Amino acid sequence: MPTVHEETLDFAFVDAVAESQGPHLLPSGTLVDIDVHFVGGGRHWDRWEVADIGFIVTFRRQGTLLRTKVVLLQSKRLYPRESEFTEDEGITRPGGFGSLMRPSLPASLGSRTFRFDQTCRYKALQVGDTQWQAISHYEKEYGLPVHYMLYHPHSIPSQATIPVAVPVQRPLPPSDVGTRVVSGKALRLLTCDFARNYAPAYSELRNENGEVGYRLPEFVVDRVLPCLDGYVVDDGTDNEGLRRVFNQRGAPIAAAVRLDINLPE
Repeated sequence: MPTVHEETLDFAFVDAVAESQGPHLLPSGTLVDIDVHFVGGGRHWDRWEVADIGFIVTFRRQGTLLRTKVVLLQSKRLYPRESEFTEDEGITRPGGFGSLMRPSLPASLGSRTFRFDQTCRYKALQVGDTQWQAISHYEKEYGLPVHYMLYHPHSIPSQATIPVAVPVQRPLPPSDVGTRVVSGKALRLLTCDFARNYAPAYSELRNENGEVGYRLPEFVVDRVLPCLDGYVVDDGTDNEGLRRVFNQRGAPIAAAVRLDINLPE
């Protein structure tokens, strides 16, 4: 659905992880326990947030804690060429349930085709805006890195037409793009020459391999688990930066995913 909001994509991410909740015993004897804690609700700070998803990895050996790592993910999506910026409303609709009685705008406009290509932009990701500066300040003040989790269609170029014709063609071809992760530091370097409030295009965030960041599974397996990315937590709940994100009820985070890895002797 090319007009889906970022929050809905976050829900899809949480739902996909939740399908694998619970302890899993690997052939090596390693026990991997996956847990999801959905926070949600409440207003964000000035309608924006430092991170949408908190990813927590704990390493244990026979139950003894060895190390805890935290990754903070700020989600943004790629907009199709024909779609305007809509995240200012998101799923928090004025008028509560009553607003659901009105027909949706995409459905009332008839058949429309939305295209994704190299020129499409991350319209809610604007260089130097209030959220941009707050994330940069958060990283400097607390020493906690923030990564951007960028949602894309399964391939680029691609297109989708709404209303969606039923039956829906499934499965989709193998994903060439999908969800990608870029560190806040890398993103700022890629966009350092752009003017304030500039929304970068997909082509402007590609690396030397022609790709945007790391695929989400690659990021977790090849970057987070080997301790190349993320933050090693030594002070636990005493860390003010983590406390502000995870422990305050009105804190700006939607969900936390915990990956508990218990190694055999």
